[in-house]
Amino acid sequence: MKKTTMKDIALRANVSVATVSYVLNRVGNQTIPEKTRQQILQLAEELHYIPNLAARSLANQKTGLVGVLVNTSAHTPHWKLHAQFSFIHALEQRLTNAGYHTLLYSLDVDQPSLDIIVERKLEAVFLIDVREEAFYSISKHFVEGIPLILIDSMIEDKLFKQVLFNYRTALQKVKPQDLSQVCLIMESFNNSFLTRFIQDSIPLPEEAIFTVVNLEELNTFLQEGDYKEAIVINEFIGSYVEKNGRFEQLSVLCTCNCPEILGDDVHKFIFTGDKAATAFELMDKLLHHSDYSAQENNCYFVE
Repeated sequence: MKKTTMKDIALRANVSVATVSYVLNRVGNQTIPEKTRQQILQLAEELHYIPNLAARSLANQKTGLVGVLVNTSAHTPHWKLHAQFSFIHALEQRLTNAGYHTLLYSLDVDQPSLDIIVERKLEAVFLIDVREEAFYSISKHFVEGIPLILIDSMIEDKLFKQVLFNYRTALQKVKPQDLSQVCLIMESFNNSFLTRFIQDSIPLPEEAIFTVVNLEELNTFLQEGDYKEAIVINEFIGSYVEKNGRFEQLSVLCTCNCPEILGDDVHKFIFTGDKAATAFELMDKLLHHSDYSAQENNCYFVE
């Protein structure tokens, strides 16, 4: 099958090849009618146009590479891997459809090294679940103008945008009026600001909040705890707690897009927003507005 070229799209759209190039390469200094731009994008999708990454790089000094950096360790539990994979898969699909190439890179939680990845000249970077103390050692490798977007992380700096589930709103919706017999079981995060944000979102005593590091500790908590109701963050943890049969009432905040693994008796809270879509749209916005650091809002909550 013959590979679709910009000339093929130009002929179908009745425009010049240059116009097609401007649209597909996202050149921002050209005045192209929105109707024409949408027609070109639609034709590119219908004709299965595949951009020539090398040619695009030479033409606009961009590589088309977007980095997704994940902070992991040898002991990362399976429930966290499921949550991260669900997000990364959805984000990668959007990036590919937009003509980007995704570079996935695992960072050691304790000693993140970026020597390899900084050589790739990334156009944008997504950084997933990073410790605050490691954040600035990572961010200094990326020059101003390259969007660095944090996922499942919070940082007290308006220069950097953050995308995360609105755990506060979700917890307010699922918590009962009487919290005296309620505990919160949540997955662990490298980012302590996010952990604190979640814990402060529900008025429970410290001893009623358990952060799951491994199943052994969770089993101990389930055996020793004296609670009738539980709120769980992450449906894979929730499924394990459900099978334990320890609680009369169980509510689960689904963060892995897999609510079907939970039984019918479980109260499931499903985030209706799309975290990957929010992250992608934010990246696209930042790439086209060089003054993004001046924006007041730096935290984008997915409801």
